[in-house]
Formats: sequence, structure tokens, C-alpha cells
Amino acid sequence: MTTPLKTISVLTLSILAAACANTKTTTSNDLAIQCINTKSTKSAQDTDQKENEATNGKVKGLTFVGTSASNAPFDSSAAEIVNYDSCTDKLYVVNANAKRVDVMSLDSESKPTRTSYIDLFTAGITAEINIGAANSVAVHNGLVAVAIESENKQEDGIIALYRSDDLSLITTYPAGALPDMVSFSKDGRYIAAANEGEPNADYSVDPEGSVTLVDLKKGPMDAKVSQVSFSDLKSVDENVRISGKNASIAQDLEPEYLTFAGNGKLYVALQENNAFAIIDPKKAKLEKVVGLGSKSWSESKLDASNKDGILGNLQSYPNLVGLYMPDSIDSYSVKGKTYIISANEGDGREYGVETTQKVCDELGFTWDGDDYKRTRNYAKKEDFCISHIDEVRGKDLQVAANHPLFLALKDNDQLARLKVVKPSGILSAEDNVEAFGSRSFSIWDDKGELVFDSGDQFARAIRTRNKQNFNSSNDSNDSADDRSDDKGGEPEAIEVATINDRHYAFIGLERQGGILVYDITDPEKAQVISFTNRRDFSQSVCTQMKDGECANGRYNPAAGDLGPESINYFSRNGDHFIAVGNEVSGTTSVFKIRL
Repeated sequence: MTTPLKTISVLTLSILAAACANTKTTTSNDLAIQCINTKSTKSAQDTDQKENEATNGKVKGLTFVGTSASNAPFDSSAAEIVNYDSCTDKLYVVNANAKRVDVMSLDSESKPTRTSYIDLFTAGITAEINIGAANSVAVHNGLVAVAIESENKQEDGIIALYRSDDLSLITTYPAGALPDMVSFSKDGRYIAAANEGEPNADYSVDPEGSVTLVDLKKGPMDAKVSQVSFSDLKSVDENVRISGKNASIAQDLEPEYLTFAGNGKLYVALQENNAFAIIDPKKAKLEKVVGLGSKSWSESKLDASNKDGILGNLQSYPNLVGLYMPDSIDSYSVKGKTYIISANEGDGREYGVETTQKVCDELGFTWDGDDYKRTRNYAKKEDFCISHIDEVRGKDLQVAANHPLFLALKDNDQLARLKVVKPSGILSAEDNVEAFGSRSFSIWDDKGELVFDSGDQFARAIRTRNKQNFNSSNDSNDSADDRSDDKGGEPEAIEVATINDRHYAFIGLERQGGILVYDITDPEKAQVISFTNRRDFSQSVCTQMKDGECANGRYNPAAGDLGPESINYFSRNGDHFIAVGNEVSGTTSVFKIRL
């Protein structure tokens, strides 16, 4: 058992009486946090079913309400994770660029405007660490939890807990290395953080991945903090991908995202490992790690080349599979059964340093820059030196001559450009070629068995809506087809909402941009409803461009939203909304859910 780290808050929590707003207030929890008493202001965690029943109809799509720009440098992660707090009726947005959490007020139409922020440096002083960036924020009934990494990412980070009414620090809790996502359980008893534990650039230090559990049963100041480790694992099933450099299982497993499910379990996405970890919060104990397997591209289709000269060239390939490798996950229940939904981004491992080729060769790493051996600059010119990589282009795969994809892997118009998993040896005719991610979202049962996958529906939606900008990158509007050899539109963010007794999934595409809405009420027969993208490809992404790229670091608001990183559902004043944090444009946008 670990106790909370000391707090330097000068407020006496038991007698605090500051109000969230100039309205009637009600006391929230034993800290006397003051909450706005509005009739129909609810977060996703406390949405009242009676309120849902008050508005009839199925979800039809999304309508843009408004946005708030951070005015930070372009592509600086100034709007990442967003969460709505029903206590203060505000949005809380991670601004990693400024090492703070921006607080946004909503007007009568729910348009966001930044009105305040939480400065995280006090939390670092309190915890006696040098803090790095904030990675995630979560709220529950007036409490705001922030996952903050250490300045040295390989050292342990913290969870900082704040009041939402006056933004004062309550206390901090120790976490593992690189806490990447934080969440409250639906009843507010637990806080959990997924500690990714990434290695450093030259792979000389590789901390173990872990999950931090904070039990608030006795209140924030007497919370019980547990670190759930993977160190006792001696083996994992064959579908759990282990690809680190001389890493133990515990070092290789990298928790990315998590969700408290209706069956009382905590599900953790291990993205690089293509797996879920299942944890019992009451016992603070790991139950199992479940590999997720792969998806065949023999029936579903993908555009696998950025050099074929054809936009949206969807083709099927035998013996080509995609590893799901989910990023964001969420959960919901239907008829007493628990389901996990996942945005299957896919993420390979590539680590390296900027150095000279001479030093790179001496370290035994792989030089990825230009060849300077025959020039005087051989020892001086710095470029990228790879310490570890687990991906390879299709053309560089070693496959048997009778492999079904032998010729396709040599063809730039087919699979030669596709980034795939680097195998340990030569692939036989029966072996599958494994690509990163499945360019889809999936629904899983509580044991990690696949129930539904959206196949190639994302690619078809992109091609139908804006074929001339198919598979664009998120930092340039002159980049059509640029991501076809990687992971396509790249599903990143996912959120579940229950409205009028029906369940809906909202999925954000990190590279292409836009939000897909699905009806997932029948988990086996999920149906796509709409695709909304507030990105304007006719505009430059920055106010000054050069060779199709941002030249001055100043975002152009006319370009719209770039790089959706997170989605949060909430209801307010009788209507339903989602807020979207866009890390490349640094914008936080609100959409009304149309019924």
C-alpha cells in the first residue's frame, strides 16, 4: 500500500465555500465542493435515464456548434484530451504544450471559450518531482484528475487531483512511468492511470508498464494507492505481441488506454502488444492479458500504397492481415453483457536519436540519414539514427518465392510501400504478412473475443466524402494518399453514449480528420449513421506555407479541425453533445448530436 503524497494546499477543505458560478449551489461530496444546480446538466458518467427518455428519436448525426483555439504553435499538442464536468458546467482540456489544463466555459448554445486554466507546476512541487507534460484529464462530481509525466519520461509520474470549483490542488498520488491516460470509475470510487512505460530514445532505459489504482473510498486524503504490475507474468499467449529490444514481458507491455466496465472489471488497451489487460479493481490485481489476434484483408479492402497514383484504390490481399492494436477504448452493457469498443489505430515501435553517422555506427544502431561517409561532413552531419524499429516496408520483407504475396510485395502499386511488422525470419507460403492496425473500430465481449469489426467502412466513407483528399496527413492539406502506406485514416479516439435506450459510438480519425457515428445497440450488427469532418482541405493549415508544409508555426483557423485526439460525450440543458480535442490544430470543438 502506498499513501498519497503530501499536499501544500492552504485551503481547509472541510470549510471551503467557494461557488462554481453565481447560481444556486449544492454541496458535492465531503470536500464541500460547490456545484451548479442546473436541471439537465449531466456528464457521460451521470446521465440520468429519465432525461434520455424526455427526448425521443434516434441519433441522425452531428451539427457543429463552436470551437475554441489555443493560439499555441501549430501541431504542439495544445488540445489533446477533453472532459466535461457537470459540477461546474465546463470543459477541461489537456494543453500539453503549456503544461496545463485549459478550462472552457460554455455559452447558452454550448460554444466553448477558454476562461481559466489549471497550472500544474504546483503539483510537481507538491510531489517533489520535475514534471513534464500532462497527458490526460478526467472529471467526476467536482473532482479533476490529471495524469502528469515526469520531466524524465522513464521516471515515475503522478496523478494530480484538483477541485473543479476553484481549481485548487487537493493532493497528488504516485503513478508509474509515463501515465498516459487517467479515468474515474463510473461511481467515482476509483481513479486509474495507464502507465505506458516507454523506453528512452536510445533504448538504454526501458521502465515497466503498469496501472495505478487509487481507491477513494475513505476520501482523497486517505486514499489507498496500488500499483498493478506485470512483473509476475512469465509468459503470454501467442497473440500478445512482444517486440521490444531485449525487453522482459513487463517492460514490453505498454498500457495505453483504459475503461471501467459494467462487469466491475478494468480493461486496459496494450496498443503495441495488440492486447487487453483485465484487472480486478477491488483486489487491485491483474487477472489476465488477452491477445486480440488479427483481421484478414482478403475480404475487406484497403489502399496500401502512396505511390500508385490512384486515390482510394481499395484492394483485397490474401495472406495479409492487420493487427488491431487499439488506442482508445470504451465500454457499455447490453442486456447484462459487457462489451468493449476499440479504435484500432496500430502503432509500431521506432526509437532513435539525432547524431552523426560515425557515432551511430559506433553504437551499433541503424543509420537512417543520408550517406556522409564519402564527405568531409561524415563526423559532423547529424540525422536520425535508429536504436530500435519493429517495422519494415513490404518490399524489404523476406518471403518465400511461392508466397501468395511475393509479387505484390515487390510492386510499389500494391504492397511494396506498406509498412508491416518485421518478422524474425523468412515468411513461408503459409505465413501471414502483418500490417499495423486494422483501419477500423471493433466491438469485443468481456473475454476479449471479437463480436464486430467495421471492415473497410472507414475507407469507403472517406472516399465517398472527399476522394481527392483520401488518406491525407493531419498536418498538411496537400497530402492526399500520404497515409495509405501507413494506417489510412487512422482511428484514434472513441466514445460511447447511451441516448433514448440506444447505444452509439463516436470514432475520430486522427490523420484524415472527422467523426464517424455508429449505432452499436446490437453489438453484432453495428450500423454506420454519419461521417462529419470539419476540416477544410481547400485552405492552408498554416498562415504561411512552403512546399505544402507549415512554414511559420501559425495555425490557420479556416482549415478547421486537424488531428482529433479525444472525444467526450455530455448532455446539457436537455440536449446532447460531444466535445473533440484536436491536437494538431489545437482546437476544442463542440458538436450537437442531432435526434
